[in-house]
Amino acid sequence: MSIFKTQGYATITLETGVNISSATTKKILYKNPEGATGFFTASLSGTTALTYQLTDTDLTVSGEWQFQAYVEIGGLNAFGNIVYQTISTPLS
Repeated sequence: MSIFKTQGYATITLETGVNISSATTKKILYKNPEGATGFFTASLSGTTALTYQLTDTDLTVSGEWQFQAYVEIGGLNAFGNIVYQTISTPLS
């Protein structure tokens, strides 16, 4: 599915493949095409995935974005694989 710049009503879902249900911190880290980094506060989906519902102001730059699951379990940091997603510019 394509995701567009300034698009809301889309969900980022990152599957970790391991049980993260006891995580006290749940984030989806990102790096945009301009090199800016940050995170979205994520929700648990099932026991192994993180999700975040995008807003119209989250993806303001088109190009290749990087997303990574991040959780803290028992005071330890855990990272998921980096996922690459092209954010396109809409026609209007």
